[in-house]
Amino acid sequence: MDVLLQAGHDVEFIDLGSSTDAPLPEVGACDVNLLVTGIYAFARFAKRGLPRHGKHVLWMFDPLTKNASATVHRYKADLFDAIAPNLSAVMAMDGSIERYLHQYFPALPAFRLPYLVADKHVRTPLPETQRTRDIIMLGGDTARRREAERFFLERTEISVKTQFIWSGLWGAARDACRASARISLNVHADAELHYFDQFRAFETWAAGTAVVSDRFEGWEDFGIEPGVHMVMAELRDMPQACAELVVDMSRRQAMVQASQKLLRDRFSPAVWERRMLAMLESVA
Repeated sequence: MDVLLQAGHDVEFIDLGSSTDAPLPEVGACDVNLLVTGIYAFARFAKRGLPRHGKHVLWMFDPLTKNASATVHRYKADLFDAIAPNLSAVMAMDGSIERYLHQYFPALPAFRLPYLVADKHVRTPLPETQRTRDIIMLGGDTARRREAERFFLERTEISVKTQFIWSGLWGAARDACRASARISLNVHADAELHYFDQFRAFETWAAGTAVVSDRFEGWEDFGIEPGVHMVMAELRDMPQACAELVVDMSRRQAMVQASQKLLRDRFSPAVWERRMLAMLESVA
């Protein structure tokens, strides 16, 4: 919104909330609807259709796949496929989404635009004395994440406390939870898709907390240096990696400092402003 307003466009923000069943809000005449969608909005658009007025540009943050064993992202692919014929363009967070579009919807224009965090949302990290949680995992309940939880529970010799929080924590409470933890885990929902979970990583970095992730592909494309911006480990090795990091305050602080610098240098809206405007104005 800030980028569009500063360029002189009239913009209205409409919060769709987390309901999958409610009717869509009435949207008046407009040139472009920029749809920033999570799973709730996806399900709602697939069921209710898209707004009646204007062209539709989807800003997409989740990978898509036809692999039936990738339960979470196959479901999202089905929802995407239902609305894709009525889209004017997609702004894709990474190359995996672009490849899906080129394979299944080659006529649909696709632009590359990663998840972005404005500088005003990058907060000063909490001091160690105010961190009330050791390790947290925020995400949907899947078999793979339950497997990760089991690996942590089995390591009884590790004294740090790990909390797997599956639901019920949103908005400011979710942000506060991230900020109060020493480590936040990124565990991919399915074994079939190992992508850079920009949303979880960037929001955690912005909150001032270190990230430990299971391994994923394409980290080099984002300027990530393992061990500098985050710790990456195999699923079974994550408890040990966390146990070593949680007691090393200076290392965690250095990682947070490096990751927040990466956000400001490469993933601020100010960096992408001209390209973002060009994408949207080319559709309008």
